[in-house]
Amino acid sequence: MNLESQGRRILICDVDRTVLELLQIRFDLAGCHTFVARTGASALETVRTARPAAMILELNLPEMDGFDVLRALNPRGEGIHFPVLVMGKKLSAEDIQRAVALGARDCLAKPFSGADVLERVARQFRRHAPPAPPLAAQSLRTAMV
Repeated sequence: MNLESQGRRILICDVDRTVLELLQIRFDLAGCHTFVARTGASALETVRTARPAAMILELNLPEMDGFDVLRALNPRGEGIHFPVLVMGKKLSAEDIQRAVALGARDCLAKPFSGADVLERVARQFRRHAPPAPPLAAQSLRTAMV
């Protein structure tokens, strides 16, 4: 899992303090800088101010649920510019389809392990990383220096 070297900013949004603490500790130990939010509105504010590299979003939030947050992050349906991992206790196939249609890149049912969440977020970063230059191009650049 290659989260450490980037010092990535991760926003975790959940109403459950235990989940927030568990994930915050896991990501901090992995070298990430974490932000936490307990409501959808505070998550949106944190996105504006902290500009996270990824977000872990509980669907069942008070007042503004996770679907509302996804809609606010993706108002024109053009996609969200960072990976969003949606989680929930009882994710139905319809919930997953709806979340993905609104811009989520992955879904995870609760309960989960902290290691599983780390791996899923790391996978999203690997999936969207710029491709490495071919080996021949790397050798040529090194020879030119």
